[in-house]
Amino acid sequence: MAVKAIWVRVAAVALAIALGVLVSTSVKAGNDDDDAYIKAMQDKRKREKAIKEGKDPDAKEEPKEAEGDKTDASGPINTIKQRWDSAKPADAQSVQEAAAKLAELMKSDPGLRGKLLKTFAGFKEQAATKSLGEALRAANVTRERLRGVLTGGRGPALKAIADPKYTEADGCTLQPQVDAACAPLFEVWRDPIGYAVKNMKLDLAAPAAKLDGLAQLLGGLVSELATWEGGAANAEATLRAQGTTMMDIKREETAANKDTLAANDSLKDKNVTDLSKDHVRALNDYRMMLGKAALRIDIALTKAAMGHAKYSESIKEIGHVMPGHPDGATHQERCKKAGYGGSTGENCLMGAEAGEDAVWQWYRAAEHHRSMIGDWIHIGAGHSGKYWVQNFGGGAGKGR
Repeated sequence: MAVKAIWVRVAAVALAIALGVLVSTSVKAGNDDDDAYIKAMQDKRKREKAIKEGKDPDAKEEPKEAEGDKTDASGPINTIKQRWDSAKPADAQSVQEAAAKLAELMKSDPGLRGKLLKTFAGFKEQAATKSLGEALRAANVTRERLRGVLTGGRGPALKAIADPKYTEADGCTLQPQVDAACAPLFEVWRDPIGYAVKNMKLDLAAPAAKLDGLAQLLGGLVSELATWEGGAANAEATLRAQGTTMMDIKREETAANKDTLAANDSLKDKNVTDLSKDHVRALNDYRMMLGKAALRIDIALTKAAMGHAKYSESIKEIGHVMPGHPDGATHQERCKKAGYGGSTGENCLMGAEAGEDAVWQWYRAAEHHRSMIGDWIHIGAGHSGKYWVQNFGGGAGKGR
């Protein structure tokens, strides 16, 4: 009986398994039928849509490109950004290949040009800033060192100018000594980076060559990218301009004289011409270089200077004392008549077209030179043709 019971149980298990397989097979077959039906309906709808749109219902769809395959520019772009300045030949080759790849991709994707223009806008200028910083550190060029040249050189320059032996009586034979004493001041004041290249072993040639290569590479892709911001002619000009801005060598003097400089620029009067303002601007820049205060334009002094310049041109003669002058024989009389009270001084010349030219003509005339950098407060600059007059007032300046 026990054996018979065991066989009954085995038979039951086998039957259950068989039924399960049948059920599973039946369900799978049913699912397959449903899938086939759904696919047939989808195909039917696609055919109907194609016929409605006038297309071939039996045409096979072309495989879609993976997104990004058409213009996969990110790799070449990153290669250029990361390796453009590498000294390794393999990296340089990779950069050239990346540029060639981008040029090829642009043929099939017109929109890539705009992307490159946006991506690389300002890139080489940022690279220039980084390169400049590295060059300055390598040569130990700091703002403090450059300011030291300026502040340390003022004493010798002023001493040379004040030397009584420096005089127009002998044709300014000591002018070369004055020029030599002022030369380092002019250099560091006007072009601090140029001064550092000349005197502090700052090397701009090497980074400039690399940056020019980068500009050429980018310009080969998009022509606009070859142009340097700010109208700079090349990479070295960009480095010098950035360096001048970075050093801001005139910061202290500009801040100390900001009110006077602003007042001069904003002044409006019929006697204060643009040429007069240019003249005063050039003179004040020179005075500040020497550590002197900027002079404020005074309308009365300007009126007197303009009247004297016009009279001088009319008689084709210059001078400080002119009997018969309608505004007064001396500059004191002329300035007083124009409305200025107080001590005054005067410079006159003939032969300068522009205001700045007049400043440098007086710079080479000893007594006039000293008068320009005297301890005055006010100035009036007048001109008529090639005739120029400076009237100074206030302070402890000594007039001529």
